[in-house]
Amino acid sequence: MPLLLLAALLAPAAEGPGFSFGSRPPVIRAPAPAGGNEAAVTEVHAALDGAGLVLRFTFDRPVQRALYDASGAPVSGRLRAVLYVDADDNPKTGLAAGSKDLRTGADRRLEVGVIAVGADPDENLGASALVTAALSDLAGKKRRARWRGDTTATPGHVKTGGRWVEVRLDGERGPFKRTARLVLAEGERFLEGRLGP
Repeated sequence: MPLLLLAALLAPAAEGPGFSFGSRPPVIRAPAPAGGNEAAVTEVHAALDGAGLVLRFTFDRPVQRALYDASGAPVSGRLRAVLYVDADDNPKTGLAAGSKDLRTGADRRLEVGVIAVGADPDENLGASALVTAALSDLAGKKRRARWRGDTTATPGHVKTGGRWVEVRLDGERGPFKRTARLVLAEGERFLEGRLGP
C-alpha cells in the first residue's frame, strides 16, 4: 500500500465541505511561499455566521501532506497559522503593540497547529495527527486562554479538507462586528484584512 494512502487512512476523516464562502474573495492574500517542509498560508477567508465567525486558512499544499511524513508517521510543527482579530475594530481596546504595529487593537489571537499523537496499543489506536485551534484574549497585560478545540474533540469547530483548515468561533467567543479587522502573522511580517459587509 503506498505510504501517502496509508497516512490518509490513519488520519481523521474530513468533516465534509465546511462553510460555503460562495464567491467571496479572501480577506487576506499572502505572497507565494518560498517552499520548504512547513505549510504556508496563502489565503484567509472569513465570514460572520449568525453571531459567530468562520475562518478558513488555505495552505500551499494539502493539509494531510503537512500532517504526515513520507513514511506515514504523524508530525508536529509543519502546519501553523496565527491570526489576530480586532473584533470591535477599535485600536484603543485590546493589544497595545504601538501605533505602527498592525496588531494594535487586536482583542483575540487564534493559533492553528498540529499535535502528533502516538499509538495506543491498549485502545487499538494507531498514531495520528490532530489539527488544533487555540483562542486567547489579548486585553490587559496577561494573555488568557479563551477556547481550545481540535478535529477530534470539537469536529464541528475545527475541520479540514483538501488544502484548508476551517475554524468556527461561536458568538460567545466574540462578539464580532461586521467591520472586524484581521491580521495574519507570517513570521515577522503582518498582513491585514477586513471582514467587510
